Amino acid sequence: MMNIQKLLLISLAGSILCACSGSDYAKESNPSIPEPAAVTKTGKVADGYLVGATVCLDLNLNKTCDPDEPSTTSTAGGDFTITGATQEQIDGFPLLVEVTVGVIDEDTGEAITQPYTMSAPVGYEFVSPLTTMVQNEVEQGSELSDAETSLQTLLGTSLDFTQDYVAQQVNDELGSEEQEEYQRLHHIAQVTAQIIANNLAAVQVAADTAGLSLDDVIGLIVDQIIDALEIIVNEIEFVENQGGEFNPDDVVDSDEVTNASTVPTDNLEDQVAIRDAEAQAAAANLTELVSSDGINIFEGGFHGGMIDLRYATILYDLDTQTTSETRFKLVEGVFVADDSSLEDEDLILTEQGWIMGSDNFAIGDLNDDGSITLINKDLPILSETLTAEQLSISGLNIKLFLEENNGELWHKALPEAATFAEGAEAFELSFSNTNDIYTIFNWDGCEPEHMVEGMCNSVWAHTAGSEMDGPAITLDSLVSATASDGMVNKIVGPHVAWHGSRSVIVEMLANGTSNFYKIEWQAKSDSGEVVNVASLIATSSWQDTLVHGKRLFLLIMPENIQDFGDNDDQDNVLLLAEYQGAVRRGEFVESGEEFDDDEWVYNLIAKNDILNQVDLSLLNHVTPPEPDAGDFICRDGDSDWDEVNDRPKEGTTRTFAEYQALVANCRDGELVSFSTDVIANHRLKSYHSDGTIETIFVFNTDGTGSITEHDVEPPMVEDFHWNVNSSGELIIEMRNSAGTNDVRAVISLIKQDGDHYSIKGFVEDIAWSPMDASVGEVWSDKLKLFSL
Repeated sequence: MMNIQKLLLISLAGSILCACSGSDYAKESNPSIPEPAAVTKTGKVADGYLVGATVCLDLNLNKTCDPDEPSTTSTAGGDFTITGATQEQIDGFPLLVEVTVGVIDEDTGEAITQPYTMSAPVGYEFVSPLTTMVQNEVEQGSELSDAETSLQTLLGTSLDFTQDYVAQQVNDELGSEEQEEYQRLHHIAQVTAQIIANNLAAVQVAADTAGLSLDDVIGLIVDQIIDALEIIVNEIEFVENQGGEFNPDDVVDSDEVTNASTVPTDNLEDQVAIRDAEAQAAAANLTELVSSDGINIFEGGFHGGMIDLRYATILYDLDTQTTSETRFKLVEGVFVADDSSLEDEDLILTEQGWIMGSDNFAIGDLNDDGSITLINKDLPILSETLTAEQLSISGLNIKLFLEENNGELWHKALPEAATFAEGAEAFELSFSNTNDIYTIFNWDGCEPEHMVEGMCNSVWAHTAGSEMDGPAITLDSLVSATASDGMVNKIVGPHVAWHGSRSVIVEMLANGTSNFYKIEWQAKSDSGEVVNVASLIATSSWQDTLVHGKRLFLLIMPENIQDFGDNDDQDNVLLLAEYQGAVRRGEFVESGEEFDDDEWVYNLIAKNDILNQVDLSLLNHVTPPEPDAGDFICRDGDSDWDEVNDRPKEGTTRTFAEYQALVANCRDGELVSFSTDVIANHRLKSYHSDGTIETIFVFNTDGTGSITEHDVEPPMVEDFHWNVNSSGELIIEMRNSAGTNDVRAVISLIKQDGDHYSIKGFVEDIAWSPMDASVGEVWSDKLKLFSL
């Protein structure tokens, strides 16, 4: 689709050509047409302030500062002044910054060694990696305000991207919390600038071979970063909480961030084609779709460790005004009719009380604006309005499109070169409910010992008058008459978010104020003591209300809490209610609130393209992913590794006594230990997130063994001696030729699930430890047990 600004330029050029081709009379009648007045554009450019960067108005939108575009060079403090531009150019075109090799980053005082490019929307005077993301969304068709709001949500902030975060983080007129928030944005900018540069270097050859423009490449890179923002932000918070001076390399070099933010180089042309198509999405007429081709849905995943592929078609008969749905599932290599009943879902508050909902929807109305009203056959209160964005996908790579938009499995059954035919269309759905909906979450997948009064959904809280955290039984036990002093053991309220060794407790004051405290469990104080630390990170409000005779607490969740760690993008309002003998967690969604469920459906042509080209034999080597280790591994107090000096980072080591306290806290009262019989004549393996082997421990029956590191080529093998002590700890010792221990590791069992072991280790190495239990590296992992 031609950009509107380019179109205006072409139209303007055409007008000028027409004027020049007129008669001499026309020229004489306008003997002097004044040139537009030149104006200046000032601002700053930073991840840290950048000195020597080229700044221009990108008049042809090609992500390059061309010779004929108004430009300048940034000076100390990142300042720039563009002269010679017209007001129309300033008001019509974005800023572009070329950060070339040799540009000085005032954060480090050193020269940039890998180039990258940044941009900012029209009207901005501050250019940074954050404004680059905003401009990227604008170029993909978003309104500026929508792009800003979307990215603020992803970053968990309400701060304005036009603000200079470098200056604001030391602005004494701001409170300490706001200064810290600007500092966090600065850290995010430092990290994402490096990721842009790393990606540019990595894809350059492949992009040149494919004939892709810099505009295309930058767009792919920034898209990838935006998709990875939650992981990037979480890793930044983790590094920040380790203390000391923030180093963006610690984030950029982490495996999790690298895997999430790296642009694949093997299908760049297909990626660009999909991105270009997405930029041309338009509002869809779902009423026409559902009454002709039907809405075609594809779902895939694993169920009970088995491959689960399904598809369905929903049709509406205009004559009979009835809905029909046909569903199919994969059974022993063949798609067969799926007549399984719909599963019960969450509890919905109605005039009759809490009633189990279902997903039993039918089409109620076809609306004049192209939207559809869905009616729930079991609970009419759950009615929804369905809208969609329509995307032409003709010629796009099916495998890649499904991989990006339809989950983890369908794309694995499509060949690499399969493409959608002419006329294929996809539709991204959005929903809004027609009534206020109050929900209690319902699930039964927890262990019996974790159930409270027969339900897995319980609210873990520090309640009034209690020494220990536990399930909340009454709503009143969650309310504080007055604010605490911020000491962990004095904060009363429910836990509402979790991430690794951190959680958030909300202090709900009787006056309707809510204070959100981030708790660092088992943090290390300046004196070296392992302690629990609380910090206030947000405030909002809550209300005690009565709906259909049921008492509810409705808690407004700030954006940075909604996206905290493992909170899974919770909605704006957390609902707490007493049900079946305890406090339960749920949500409130206001009537008319729109939510995007990231669900894509297809027209008939696209559906047939998928089914006709699917190759189920490609699934023969697909295995279920390992269970998520997020809750299985307890990383409390883990050390960071200094890759340069090949030792634990200063300030992150522990004493053995501190390590034992961390183990006890991770076990949470469970008594588990290793035994010689289990370890002898076995191997323990650890794996990377992609399923490749990381490390193999071999334990012989004579107390000898070996460890093989597969992260180097060729794999490195070292011998050791081992035993299990009286405390059930696995002891591994590596000895030198004199028989002295150079390395000693104590490994403790935290949790066991079949052949999977969650472990925590304490390692001393003579290269950096006195080997007297005073200095050791603490680490955690998940290992799998195999027989020799």
